[in-house]
Amino acid sequence: MSINKLYISALILMAIAPLSSAAKVPYHSEAAQTKAVIFAPGVVSTDAFEINTVFNKTGDKVLFARCTNDFKRCTMMESKFENDQWQIPKALPFSGGYLEADPYYNEDYSAIYFVSKRPIDEGGKETKNVNLWRAELTNGKWQSPEYLAHLSSKENDLYPSITSNGDLYYPSFRNNERKMYLAKKNGDSFDAPVALPTDMFGDNAKIGDSVVLPDGNTIIFSMRRADSLGKGDLYISKKINGKWTLAKSLGEKVNTKDHEFTPIVSPDGNYLFFTRIENGVGNLYQIALTAL
Repeated sequence: MSINKLYISALILMAIAPLSSAAKVPYHSEAAQTKAVIFAPGVVSTDAFEINTVFNKTGDKVLFARCTNDFKRCTMMESKFENDQWQIPKALPFSGGYLEADPYYNEDYSAIYFVSKRPIDEGGKETKNVNLWRAELTNGKWQSPEYLAHLSSKENDLYPSITSNGDLYYPSFRNNERKMYLAKKNGDSFDAPVALPTDMFGDNAKIGDSVVLPDGNTIIFSMRRADSLGKGDLYISKKINGKWTLAKSLGEKVNTKDHEFTPIVSPDGNYLFFTRIENGVGNLYQIALTAL
């Protein structure tokens, strides 16, 4: 095993060790123990353009987005695991008609944060860029989404993720830059977002969707850099002694000549889920982190 692979393995093991569980969950896959495989083919993963895969705490409900091939519209969907199989997905009751995607549960699974181009004001026009929204889940029913004005900008704000203590991380293209932002939880809201150091990305890197693991000390990036195999690869960085390490590629079991993005780690910490664009269409994949 190369030094780089040893490094990646160490980062992953440090990240998932507190979360691992021996019990099989609905998204368990024997095939994914050694390689990346399509998730729930024919039901969740279809011939349509699908992106990101996020689960509720028990793993028996999955949220994702199904998009038009031109990526102008995305609808957030939910599939339930019943009778030992994933069921035909249904659109979330408030989603449809706009580009909205990237759902991510908050720390107690009582709400999701997501991005959308839906009108900010009732009766208004859809926005030029995607920004941050929140929808609460109350007694099993989704409530009307709330626009998060103090976290959003006039540019694209992407792919929110939340740590176990409630801090919110997300990439943003504000100020003609691509940076990762942290908005620390403050009661029922958040402090103003602060940009993280960019040296973790490497030279001339262009980051996209990036997920922070619950411990707040590990980030998996979708990023294009000089060492990328394709249009976008997945990388990992770890915060050690308060400083983020230079992001390392997750390797050829994940990254290809195509475009890999929307990384998500399963609630039990055992699987990486991601999207791969192949022949112009997004497909949902999973792989056991121990395979990396």
